Amino acid sequence: MPYSIEINTTSAAPPEVLFEHLAVAEAWGVWARFPVKPVREREGDSDPNGEGAIRRIWPAREQVVAYDPPGHYSYIALSGLPIKDYRADVTFAPGTGGGTALRWQGRFEPKIPGTGPLIRLFLTRMLGGFARGVARHSERCEPGCPAYR
Repeated sequence: MPYSIEINTTSAAPPEVLFEHLAVAEAWGVWARFPVKPVREREGDSDPNGEGAIRRIWPAREQVVAYDPPGHYSYIALSGLPIKDYRADVTFAPGTGGGTALRWQGRFEPKIPGTGPLIRLFLTRMLGGFARGVARHSERCEPGCPAYR
């Protein structure tokens, strides 16, 4: 049975800044905490961080499947998580009164029957923390941040 997650938050930062902070694997190490530094393992087909790019963001290994700056970014999990068929779609839209509305949607199937509700709870908390973390960091990010190319 497939499960889904949706996280919504807002940021005073423009969509372009938020998008880059998600698309650049190394930027994750600045706004989120991981025991291992996030890295891009393979460049994308037409952009280093675009479609086809593979990145390792602990504990997962992911592949970018949609790259449409600054409005839509999507990735699938290749390995490292106790789930299958995981896909996340992150959209960035102008917020009411300025800034950006960020929507992070995920869907997955558990590898082990009966674990779906627990995994959904964990992923909801994790993705919610990521969404809030990137939103807050992007509001105060300065040139020199890894998301700047």
